[in-house]
Amino acid sequence: MREEMTPQERLMSLYQTGRADRPGIGAFAMGFVARMTHGLTVGEIYEYPIKLAKAYLPVQQLFGFDTGPLFGHACTGAAEFGGELTYPSPGSRGQSPSVKRHPVTTPEQVDALEVPDPSKAGEVPKFVEAMKYVMEKYPPGYKSPSIVVGTPFTWAGNIIGVERMLLWMIKQPELVHKVLDKVVEFLVEEVKYVLDEVGPVMFFDGGPTDSNDLISPKQFNEFALPYVKKFREEALKAGAPGFLCHPCGNQTKNVDMWTEVPGTFGINFDYRTPLETCVEKFGDLCMVVGNIEPSKFLTMDYDWVYNKTMECMRIAAMRCSHGYTVGPGCELPVDTPPVNLYAMVRATKDFAQTKEWRDFARA
Repeated sequence: MREEMTPQERLMSLYQTGRADRPGIGAFAMGFVARMTHGLTVGEIYEYPIKLAKAYLPVQQLFGFDTGPLFGHACTGAAEFGGELTYPSPGSRGQSPSVKRHPVTTPEQVDALEVPDPSKAGEVPKFVEAMKYVMEKYPPGYKSPSIVVGTPFTWAGNIIGVERMLLWMIKQPELVHKVLDKVVEFLVEEVKYVLDEVGPVMFFDGGPTDSNDLISPKQFNEFALPYVKKFREEALKAGAPGFLCHPCGNQTKNVDMWTEVPGTFGINFDYRTPLETCVEKFGDLCMVVGNIEPSKFLTMDYDWVYNKTMECMRIAAMRCSHGYTVGPGCELPVDTPPVNLYAMVRATKDFAQTKEWRDFARA
């Protein structure tokens, strides 16, 4: 079925008017792209982002989803400040990078920590190379790369080590605040560098360490919220067009605080935050994305995913001023049966043919 809009046209129309030829479809596909590509491993798409850039478009066009490639991962930040990462090895069950060595482990190292040059720091140059490829080689309507830039709190955890940081928050909170200040300084400079090198792309933030599984709402308000707000404010001043925000993990108790953060283009909460809550709190602020439980794409069948997508459509598709994009509530599982991703796409396109959507879209 030939569609009326390109992915970029559709997402922009949804954001600006709440309407388009159909609701959006977000795949949040990373390792899945490797599984769909002959000779490509999950580790390679992270260690060599240019390989993800080259493999992504055929998968996107095959299934017909709207979201472009995302460069980065949950452990981004450690290598930028001098740490080391390890990538999933061929044949392993690893699905994303992990931190091999944290760059800061002592109070003395906090004071000595320098803010690096983003053009030379960690994985940033590789991400920029990949985004340039997308902007230069992808066809019109598909030039939508994004890059992981935080949150500052999650980056601080990757720099210090999450367990150590949680202890310092109680015993030596000033150390955590010092690292957070340096992270914000770096992230603002990274945004400027990306804008200069690539152009006005979307930035992706919202980290798992901010989750209520690890910290209380009070701690989020003290250690996470002020720094993501400061970073966003400075990034927007520098010309960032907006942010794709994924409050990873269970952040239901942080929902109201996330409404205070400026510059959100779209927000995708974990599946444990009810979609009805997302619509209520963010429907007039930004695009609402998600948030089907990711594991269900792996463990359930076509009919379950199709029906769940239809349920999400009825909850959100016509209630969000800046549009709705269905998708998983975190990364699509690497080994998702392809037919289950297709089920979400098929349901969305079928919903777009209903009288209720067509009347809504024409209104």
